[in-house]
Amino acid sequence: MNITLQTAEDHVALLIEETNRTHIDHATSGWTYELTTEVANIGIVVSETAQTLLVNPCWLRFVVSSGDFKACVADEIVAWYLIRQFINGGIGPGVL
Repeated sequence: MNITLQTAEDHVALLIEETNRTHIDHATSGWTYELTTEVANIGIVVSETAQTLLVNPCWLRFVVSSGDFKACVADEIVAWYLIRQFINGGIGPGVL
C-alpha cells in the first residue's frame, strides 16, 4: 500500500468541500469529516449543526489505493441524501 494517510485524507477533504459547495443551502448544514478508529470503516453522525463523515484511516488508505474511493466513501454521502429525501417524502432539494 503506497498511499499515504495525507493523500487519502486529501481525497476526503476534497469530497467534503465539493459536497458542501454542491448540496448545502439555507435549509441544510455543512459536512465535516473526522478520521477515527472508533468505526471499522465509515459512518455518519448527524447533529443540528453538521453531518460528520467518520472514516477509519487504515480503511481509507486501503480504499484509496484499491481505487474504490468513490464507491466506498463518496457514495456514502449520496446514499445519505437519498435516504434523507425518502424520509422527507421526496419533497425537494431544500429539505435535504
